[in-house]
Amino acid sequence: MQNTKNIDLVAQFRKENVDFSKIEKARASRTVVNTGLEAYTGTWGTAQKKHLLNRVLTGYANRHLTDLNNLSLQKSLDLIFTPEKQPSVPVNDYDYEITKEETEKQGHVYIEPGKEYVFAPEPNGSPWPRHQSHDAWLFRNMVQQSTSVHWRMVFFLHNLLAAGKGSVKMLYQHYITLFNTSFESYKTTIYKITLDPLMLDYLNLQHSQKNKPDENYARELQELFTVGKGPKSQFTEQDVGEMARLLVGWQFNNDSKNKMTGPITNIFNAWNHDTSDKQFSAFYGNRLIKGRNGQDGKKELDEAIDMLFSTNECALYLSRRLYQFFCYPIINDTVEKNVIVPMADLLRKNNYELKVPLRALLGSAHFYDNSFYNSMIKSPLEFMFGFYKEFDMNLFNNTTGGDIPKRFSDPLTANFYKFKNLQWEMSNIGLNYTDPPSVSGWPAYYQEPVFDLFWINSDTIAKRSNSANSIAKWGAWVGSGEVKGNVHNQIDKIKFVSSLKSPDNIDLVIDETVERIMSAPISAKAKARIKSSVLGGNAPSYYTQLYQSHMSKQTEETRSILSNRLENLFGALFQMGEIHLF
Repeated sequence: MQNTKNIDLVAQFRKENVDFSKIEKARASRTVVNTGLEAYTGTWGTAQKKHLLNRVLTGYANRHLTDLNNLSLQKSLDLIFTPEKQPSVPVNDYDYEITKEETEKQGHVYIEPGKEYVFAPEPNGSPWPRHQSHDAWLFRNMVQQSTSVHWRMVFFLHNLLAAGKGSVKMLYQHYITLFNTSFESYKTTIYKITLDPLMLDYLNLQHSQKNKPDENYARELQELFTVGKGPKSQFTEQDVGEMARLLVGWQFNNDSKNKMTGPITNIFNAWNHDTSDKQFSAFYGNRLIKGRNGQDGKKELDEAIDMLFSTNECALYLSRRLYQFFCYPIINDTVEKNVIVPMADLLRKNNYELKVPLRALLGSAHFYDNSFYNSMIKSPLEFMFGFYKEFDMNLFNNTTGGDIPKRFSDPLTANFYKFKNLQWEMSNIGLNYTDPPSVSGWPAYYQEPVFDLFWINSDTIAKRSNSANSIAKWGAWVGSGEVKGNVHNQIDKIKFVSSLKSPDNIDLVIDETVERIMSAPISAKAKARIKSSVLGGNAPSYYTQLYQSHMSKQTEETRSILSNRLENLFGALFQMGEIHLF
């Protein structure tokens, strides 16, 4: 089993002895952007489209840019805010990894190949390959996304409402809840996430008792999920305690998880509910929520959510989080006045549907200010998914050329093997997607003044470089051959270049490849260096003749020579600093 332990990005960053004052000074010295949510009416070209796509997708690929051909900004936003179809339920595509006998020996319920497993009873959790299958299912849907913000909204909500370390059944229900509520009112999201089995377990509400209420969820519901912890968010310790008393009684049904087929269901244990009144502070308008007996105690949660969303600060906090995730992490007084306050107003007027202020932001003059283009560092998700999205890949054994086990190409199991290792690849450089580092999510999205700079340190940049170099040279590791060697999903470099407008002209190949895979432009000097590495001391005509010769009469020899030349192209591009920007 590959290790997917979380990297402490904050600790590693501090080990670099970075002068935080210099970071604050550098970011504070940026040109102040005075524009607000007024509609953008400037140039609508490739640069603007790529900027938009980079911020709304789980990894950029040229196919998304093609989808915006001949579309205005507003028509592009119509497309981007089109919901994805609900993904099909994951099935057992991991049967090669664990036998029926071993599954049952470990105390798990066996599911036949091709059958759904996310509703199976979990008397002893799930076998590890089932966890890997769920991860592969999740990542495949993100990589294969349409040109829609839907899966990035799932990522946003997952980071804002961070939870992890659950069983497969719990994880599946959690992500489907985030998916299904992405375009609904955030009030609905909060209600459903409060009763979500993964969250109930993660923040201990599952085990809260009325004689000693657990305050974990009550605190985070306010501090992280709704009103935030800014200077104007002045909820009190009393509010935390009162909210904890109000929430006692909600649990998920253990039998529905461990013994029954089907989704995990909720129960409200009236006997474990505190029926006394709950008095909240002046921050909440001195709201008194009357205690209720029996199943009427459920209604207190509805009142509490209405109370949270009635505060002025709730819409402001959520607008800031949207801005920091989709536009830029630094919010100064000008941005607060011109962007955040109007976003918050839209949020309140539209029943807290996050898509309304987000669409306004993504169509605004503010968002398309040049200073925001390529101003942030890609998370491990955008970095790795970009490779998987842009390139066609073929299975290849780097030792034997052949010896590719059937399980890697079997239609039932191929996606399991193609996508499962993304969890390890991303964890290795700082983002273990299904196991956030804390209930606060990843520090790159909230911890000032560093924010996205947390993604890069001497350890993670070296690992990013190694990952990119491996993908350029060998491809993405899939598994071992039956006899020997390692099987990789290798970029079909010749197919990629053949899709370009002028595949036999090395200068134009470099230009268009940069345009396809890089968000930021590169210098003429860098292009010259890449060209030299591809030609290896030969004249440009050498490449032209090599490409044309292979295409007219394809042989293993010409394929190998041309692929090696192109390997230098991709290897050089994947090592550039610009590959990390979006």
